[in-house]
Amino acid sequence: MQFNVLQELRQPLGGDSIYEIDEPHVRLDDWELKGVSGSLNLLRTDRGLLASLKVHATAREGCARCLVEADCPVELEFDEEFIAMVDPHTGARMRVNEDEDEFRIGPDFVLDLREPMRQYGLMAEPVKPLCRPDCAGLCPMCGANLNEEDCGCALAADGRLSVLAGIDLSDEKGS
Repeated sequence: MQFNVLQELRQPLGGDSIYEIDEPHVRLDDWELKGVSGSLNLLRTDRGLLASLKVHATAREGCARCLVEADCPVELEFDEEFIAMVDPHTGARMRVNEDEDEFRIGPDFVLDLREPMRQYGLMAEPVKPLCRPDCAGLCPMCGANLNEEDCGCALAADGRLSVLAGIDLSDEKGS
């Protein structure tokens, strides 16, 4: 998602612009978002633009239990300042500290949201995506998808827990 922001950079300090975002898909390296919708607010600062993005989308993820691909909702929200490399009025190069890790607006005055979206998207990804809340997962014996079929395997008891079988759980003596 790229925006030409020359007009926004020519606004006085504090000037803002709001854009509605409605993209069918956005590719962010090896991650693809579908149905991206929301808003982008660009606020003129003394060094560039403060981009405030708030979007909803879906991402294709592998289920943590059964490994089937499923669409998972993703919410992206961030406020990041983009520093102008060139003065929008004169075309002269601006002094920018190269050591700082900042997002930049290049000499073509294009603000590229893909990298901050990728970074914030990595943090917003679900830790354990599920195809559905009651996913049964895979059989540990044969690997069959238990959502689709009952494989008939008898689950073996964990031998490490056999010592717990002899514990008396009755509460006759009180506690």
